[in-house]
Amino acid sequence: MKLYSGETYWDKTMKSDSSFPKLDSNIKTEILIVGGGMSGSLAAYVLAKSNHQVTLIEKNKVANGSSSANTGLLQYSSDIMMHELADSIGEKHGVLFYKMCLEAMNDLTDINKTLELETDYILRDSIYYASSESDAKKLEKEYKLLSKYDFPVEFLNNKDLNDSYGIDKPCALRTWQDAEVNPYKFIQSLTHENKKLGVKYFEHTSINLDDIKDSKVFTDDDFEIEFENIILATGYGKVYDVIKDKARIDRTYALASKPLKNSPWETDVMVWETMDPYLYFRTTTDHRVVAGGLDEHISVVETDTGKIQEKNCEILKEIQSIMPDLDIEIDYSWNALFGSSTDGIPFIGKDPFMKNKYYLLGYEGNGTCYSMSGANIIKDLIEGRDNKYSDIVKVNR
Repeated sequence: MKLYSGETYWDKTMKSDSSFPKLDSNIKTEILIVGGGMSGSLAAYVLAKSNHQVTLIEKNKVANGSSSANTGLLQYSSDIMMHELADSIGEKHGVLFYKMCLEAMNDLTDINKTLELETDYILRDSIYYASSESDAKKLEKEYKLLSKYDFPVEFLNNKDLNDSYGIDKPCALRTWQDAEVNPYKFIQSLTHENKKLGVKYFEHTSINLDDIKDSKVFTDDDFEIEFENIILATGYGKVYDVIKDKARIDRTYALASKPLKNSPWETDVMVWETMDPYLYFRTTTDHRVVAGGLDEHISVVETDTGKIQEKNCEILKEIQSIMPDLDIEIDYSWNALFGSSTDGIPFIGKDPFMKNKYYLLGYEGNGTCYSMSGANIIKDLIEGRDNKYSDIVKVNR
């Protein structure tokens, strides 16, 4: 399945020196990770740090799947508000899910401090504004619940929002402990660290994901990989039978502007809105604007470059309507697939029918945060420890 189309930006920001062989012999490993994107890379890091023997296989090139089309906004807030989660799964579990995400943000920040290569990881505040007056009540309700449980949040009325950020919307929430990142650089830096930790990598190595035995798989070239545990971190390339009635694949659009001489706005906050589908945008270290939106319930990428550009011009106009003084031009324009779940929660954990098979699928718009949480959850499950978040995100919930 083609995961994105158009011209992406992140993979142009660095030259990758990483190149790994194709598997050409039978091997044994303690943990086999399938997928070399953000999820697989974080899982490899967490497990190798805990002295597990890890092998990672990637059917194409590491970091060249949907992770390279990621817009790199990292937030503890989810696409589904905490009060909405509380209504659907109970306040205790809704709050616990958000605590999982906040913990993941702190873990990502800590991991970034250990990485040697540049990642463009920067702690940022987020502005989550009400798209309309009718959405203002939702944000007020969300603020009350987040404040009740001491999440890092501040309520901004129209004057506050206008005075501080030049955004003329009814109100907004400001959150912190969020971050921006260059996802391509981050994965490459994780890969550099993982190699030092002993992780073995094989690129251009595919397996039949529908034919996984209790302790072995075979590559498309018929080489055997024997494992004790297998983690499927395959992103949006396959919807597995265990989640097929609870998941769908959608399409989104994204752009990167031409660089400006200075930051497009003074505080470099990340911005998103309550409307569904929502607009979101941020800055980069070289003073570009990266933005996305216009999600569609379509499960194939748009390949017509003219149509991709047309959609991203719409996104650009929306940004300029919010910040009229912003004069930017599109430099890179793409669209990509992403996974959604019916309850707004990712799919992480043990296969209900095979005790040593695990899924790490960061469905929904907070994928990197979920990948971080999932890596920790799966490590605990493999090591036989309870994890307080595992029941909320389990695949057979």
